[in-house]
Amino acid sequence: MTTPLLPTTHPDGLSFELLGEVRGWRDGIELPLGAPRQRALLAALLLRAGSPVGRDHLIDGIWGDATVADGPNLVQAYVSKLRRLFEPDRAPRTAGGVLTRVGASYRLSIGPQQYDLGRFEQSVAEARALRSAGRTDAAERTLAAALDSWTGPALTGVSGPLLDVERARLAELRLAVVEEHAELALRLGGHAWLVPHLFVLTTEHPYRERLWALLMVALYRGSRQADALAAYQRARHTLMENLGLVPGPELRGIEEAILAGRPDPLAPALPAQALPSPARPAPVDTVDAADAADALTAERPDEAASGRDGAPAYRAEPRPGRPHLALVGTTPAAVPAPRAAARGPWADGPTRLAR
Repeated sequence: MTTPLLPTTHPDGLSFELLGEVRGWRDGIELPLGAPRQRALLAALLLRAGSPVGRDHLIDGIWGDATVADGPNLVQAYVSKLRRLFEPDRAPRTAGGVLTRVGASYRLSIGPQQYDLGRFEQSVAEARALRSAGRTDAAERTLAAALDSWTGPALTGVSGPLLDVERARLAELRLAVVEEHAELALRLGGHAWLVPHLFVLTTEHPYRERLWALLMVALYRGSRQADALAAYQRARHTLMENLGLVPGPELRGIEEAILAGRPDPLAPALPAQALPSPARPAPVDTVDAADAADALTAERPDEAASGRDGAPAYRAEPRPGRPHLALVGTTPAAVPAPRAAARGPWADGPTRLAR
């Protein structure tokens, strides 16, 4: 089983972070990684750890269309400085064991456990395996810990065409995992914690229908049917006014389930969907929420008591020893109250969201 959390102290050897600022450590001591361009080169190598990255690819990815007087020599100079940081005891003019040259390319030879993105990818894969094995509680905890390893927006402090594209890809990957974690948390009766997070997330990502669907279900499971329907109307208004689109089948299906008073609106409305793979943006099966009600009843039968208007009143409190259902990190953000149906906890003041 992999370890999803970042270590509180960095172990002996090399370790790196890029899910936030680009940083590095050797034997527990933070390394002075130098100027932004040198950090950007390291970030580009970290994103393809274990694989050769072409010199021309590095030049184009870091400098873009900017005029570079001597790009190859600049890259070589940055590589030499990084080698001295990574292996200070290496004899001059000897081949490095960490940052090596392969023809016209460079390779950073580190394992997944030596950098936070590698650990994040392994933890997400582990969580999906746990979910497939029916271990929903363990899968939720693993995803929560993996998301907690993000200290801020990926690749903070470095720029360049390649890194800007990768920053957007990683942000999308993280949000997809947030959605996957929220679905698992709903199975475990975590709607009380999810509601404030989901209000913020739907404000930040108003066109992401899955987030609206999860918010509606979380409200409904808290016996807040009117608020769940008001959330649907806000989603519909946002999509219609800004994009000229009507809500998709899952949102409409959840609204119909709530109006009909069905015990679990997830069952008919949230089919399995594809999520991007952590390692590369490729489709991977996400949580099949069609069996959410049966899974919850089987795992937590004490949480299936009926609430008002036929909606199940799932237990809001966690089991003893259960961790907080942390969706994201810890950057505070003030969120304005929605214009429609402004009642509920989001109207009491700002909530918290990690960007």
